Amino acid sequence: LRRHFPMKTRIAFLCAALLLAGPIQAQSVQPIERIAAVVDEDVILQSELDRAVANILAQYANRQNQLPPRQVLERQVLERLILVKLQTSRASETGVRVSDQDVDQAIAAIAQQNNLSPDQLRQQLARDGMSIDDFRNSLRDEILIQRMRQRFAQSRISVSDAEVDAAME
Repeated sequence: LRRHFPMKTRIAFLCAALLLAGPIQAQSVQPIERIAAVVDEDVILQSELDRAVANILAQYANRQNQLPPRQVLERQVLERLILVKLQTSRASETGVRVSDQDVDQAIAAIAQQNNLSPDQLRQQLARDGMSIDDFRNSLRDEILIQRMRQRFAQSRISVSDAEVDAAME
């Protein structure tokens, strides 16, 4: 190329090649994931929203008429996901933690309340279209939020000595 074409011509060929290759490459790129919402420094992915909506639809499979229209349902579910993200973020910032053992105990309690073994609960979740990992994560978030609310409420409650004395009498 150097012997047959001057520098300007070589640059022109290079630019033309890049311009022609650019649209071809851009057309073959598919987005991996869409962002449904940005919450502080975190995001809610479209797949998370779709999964949450699918879980609700599965729960109401025989009662679809009790659900709002799909667009309204998606907006309500997204608002709920945003609220959960904000609350779990706040809980983490304030030092509230939930261990795997706490989640295991909660799963055992839910299974017992429904007269199921933990394995039967897993099977029921699978039939409803929910993975055990999604269930655990959801349950972890709920416990985290509950603990944060308890901590907040306890910090706001103050009982005076006079109230204690009155209650003792």
